[in-house]
Amino acid sequence: MRSSMRRYFGLGLAALLFAAPGAAAEKDAANGSSKFAVAPLGTNNPRNSEAAIIVRKDGSLLLGWSDFYGGTGADDSPARLSGKVSNDGGRSWGKKFTLVENDGGCNVMEVNFLRLRDGRIALFYCQKNVEDSDCRVMMRTSGDEGQTWSRALQISPARRYIALTNGRSIRLTGGRILLEAYERGESFCYLSDDEGQTWRESQRVRPASGWGAEPACVELKDGRVLMLIRTGAGGQFQCLSKDGGLTWSKPRLSQLTGSSSPVSISRIPSTGDLLAVWNHDPRTRPRNRLTSAISKDEGESWQHFRNLEEGPNGFWDYPSITWLQDRALLTYYGAGVSLYFRIVPAAWFYGRYRGVIR
Repeated sequence: MRSSMRRYFGLGLAALLFAAPGAAAEKDAANGSSKFAVAPLGTNNPRNSEAAIIVRKDGSLLLGWSDFYGGTGADDSPARLSGKVSNDGGRSWGKKFTLVENDGGCNVMEVNFLRLRDGRIALFYCQKNVEDSDCRVMMRTSGDEGQTWSRALQISPARRYIALTNGRSIRLTGGRILLEAYERGESFCYLSDDEGQTWRESQRVRPASGWGAEPACVELKDGRVLMLIRTGAGGQFQCLSKDGGLTWSKPRLSQLTGSSSPVSISRIPSTGDLLAVWNHDPRTRPRNRLTSAISKDEGESWQHFRNLEEGPNGFWDYPSITWLQDRALLTYYGAGVSLYFRIVPAAWFYGRYRGVIR
């Protein structure tokens, strides 16, 4: 379901280079700017995208993303998983290094991090071998906070196109791990009750109005699990599970309307409310508005709609959310297909923050 991205790149990268950031953006980061291109595109680097962040044991941040180093930057171009570390809460970042080298027929992409109970970091990602026909869900672990990684465990079957999206994977209160996935217009979760040693599939769901893909899940306060699903039918569809993600209710359209693109959902630690970040935009101008919204009733309704990015020629998508105390650490890409990092105080999402976020 990445055809829309392929269409953007089919227009040629030159059409997207309207605000390609460079050294100035990196300098802003050193000065404590709340938003900057943490991985700007450059020579032999046509795209930096689909990122996630995990807080390491010493409080530093590990960022991982899809680092395209050849071709046009389309979804089947060569890419590896790269990383950076921040020791000051995201105000500055160290040098780029490789998390996982490209061992696929096309690339590796879509970073997802999760802390395991024994202290290791789990890294879930896609190994793409043949565009549209062979994409495999892979897992590696690190016992040294992301410096080195184990050999890959293949979770999904070979020679099928089963994919992930960045910034996913959650642990339920009971300990089960949910890893959101999709295949041929159906959304589901891989479930593990033994810290990733074995996996099984949940029930698959598809909106009655058409396809669904790139799901995102969050556990609700009563133990149910909410799944939001990207569609081409007006916005995010939602469904619920009462059994830890094993079975799901029939998907229905939520209040998170917009064009066909994925959502990121998280719980705000300081308030307990849900936060969603997605493209709340008209179909005529897809992905030209990146919006946040708050739910105080566990996803039944949404309020405090605020635009993080907007503009008639904009292009922002594939957000991820990580919390560091009362600050949201956001990643998303756009503006010449560079990866952006943004620090947003929780109060801003409610309209209570008096400062200005850049």
